[in-house]
Amino acid sequence: FLDEVKSTMSGSSIYEPKDANDKWVFAEVAVGNGASTDLLDTSDSYFGVATAVATADKIQWIMVKNISSTSTEGIGLDFNAGTAAYDLKTTMFIGSGEVFIAKIPNSTVADFHARSCTMDGTYGYPSAQGSATVSVQVAAILDDVA
Repeated sequence: FLDEVKSTMSGSSIYEPKDANDKWVFAEVAVGNGASTDLLDTSDSYFGVATAVATADKIQWIMVKNISSTSTEGIGLDFNAGTAAYDLKTTMFIGSGEVFIAKIPNSTVADFHARSCTMDGTYGYPSAQGSATVSVQVAAILDDVA
């Protein structure tokens, strides 16, 4: 950002759980280049309990970090049960080393899809569907509705 923008934009990244059903999950996930798939799934568990994440659990807060060190390895995210593809306007993109943070309480685990994409490597924009599997870290607070 320009200095003028950095000095005026600020915000909070604090999330206060609304009740005991809001639980933390952390996972390192391999995002493939095939079909768009759920970012989290039932193989992931909540912190401090043996309870598995359910596909109907709602995403209260989520942070996704692309941990690839290759500038052309990106991921696309879609939280409306759609396809995450490099050329769709409903897909959000994260380049190497970048993060995405959002509150999306109307989306479920089954709604949040990911797929790798190829970034142009210079400007950080998607240029093609991915050819690699990209590693990401996911930290989330989910409403355990089950």
